[in-house]
Amino acid sequence: MGGGLTGASAAYHLARRGVRTILLEAGSFGDGASGRTGGLALEGTAAGVVPGAEDCLATLEALVREERIECGLRLPGCWEIAHRGDGAELPWNDEGGRLRIVRTVVGGVVNPAALLLGLLRAAARAGAEIYERTPVARIAARPAPSLEIPGATINPKTVVVAANAWIGELAPALRAGMRSALTFACATERLDSAALTAIGLAPGLPFYTVDTPYLWGRTCDDGRVIFGAGLVYGAAARLERTGIGGGEAKLAIERLEARVRGLNPTLARIRFAARWAGPIGITDDLVPILCRMPGAPEILVAGGYSGHGVAMSVKAGRMLAAAIADDAPLPAWGAPRR
Repeated sequence: MGGGLTGASAAYHLARRGVRTILLEAGSFGDGASGRTGGLALEGTAAGVVPGAEDCLATLEALVREERIECGLRLPGCWEIAHRGDGAELPWNDEGGRLRIVRTVVGGVVNPAALLLGLLRAAARAGAEIYERTPVARIAARPAPSLEIPGATINPKTVVVAANAWIGELAPALRAGMRSALTFACATERLDSAALTAIGLAPGLPFYTVDTPYLWGRTCDDGRVIFGAGLVYGAAARLERTGIGGGEAKLAIERLEARVRGLNPTLARIRFAARWAGPIGITDDLVPILCRMPGAPEILVAGGYSGHGVAMSVKAGRMLAAAIADDAPLPAWGAPRR
C-alpha cells in the first residue's frame, strides 16, 4: 500500500519476479513525500550508510537506465555546507556569517515526480496492478491479512505498508520512535547564468547544511533554484489537512523565503515561482523503519526516511521484494524502536 517511491519500487521488483502484485494509493500518485520532495538523491540514510544500503545510488541509477526513465537523474556530487569550520566560502550570509562548503559527498538530483511516474509505468509493464484513489480503511492481521477498501475486502498473502510519514496511523505498533511533520520548500523564478554565478550555484551541485539552522536546495534544469527548510510537527491526520495559506505552515514558508532573500543581494530581488509543503517521517535515530510487523510477519512496513528517502526508498522497495519473494532477511537496523 502506498503509491510513492517505496511502494512503486516494491511493486516493480515483485512483478519482475512473477509475483502477482496490487498497489493501492489512497490519493493521486505523487500526493505525498515522493511527489513533494526537493529531489536530492543521496547515499544511505540520514544517519549515514548502513549495512545492506551501501548502494542506494547505484541501485537507482541502474533501474533508471534499464527502464529508460526520463527523470533528470544526475549524480555530480552534493555539497555539505556549514555555518562554521573550514572550507570554501559560499557568497551567502546566514546567521550572521558566511556558509562554507565543508566537503563534497556522493549524490545528485532527480525530478522526483518523473521518477515516480516512470517507476509506476515500469511496474505496470511488468504486470503489477496499480490503483490510485483507493484508500485502505482498515488492515487486519488475523486470522490472515485483509484490507478494507471502498466496496470490498481483499485478502492478500502479504501486505506492504509503504506510507512513510503516515505509517503510525496505519501501523500504530510502530508509532513509537517516529514523528510526522511537514517540511517546506520554495522555488525561485528562472535565473540566468550570471545570477547563478553570483549566488555561487553555477556548478549545479545540490547542497544541505550539516549544522543548524538546516537548509537544503538544488538548481533545476530550467534555472530555478529550490530551497528548503523548516518543520511543523503534528498528528498525521492534522498534517494531511494542513494548507500553506495559514497558521504555522504559512509562517514557516514566510520565514524560509525571508531567509533565502537574505542570503545574497541577487536573491534579495528574486520572485518565487512556487512554494509547497510535503510530509516527512522522522525517526528518533534518523534510521528508516524497514521490518515485518511485530506479531504479524505477513505485514511488512517501510518509512521514516527522515528527509533522506529518494534513493533509499527505491532500495527499500527492492529489499522488501526480496523479503517477500526469497524470504531474505530484512536488516537489523530496520527493526521497530522501543
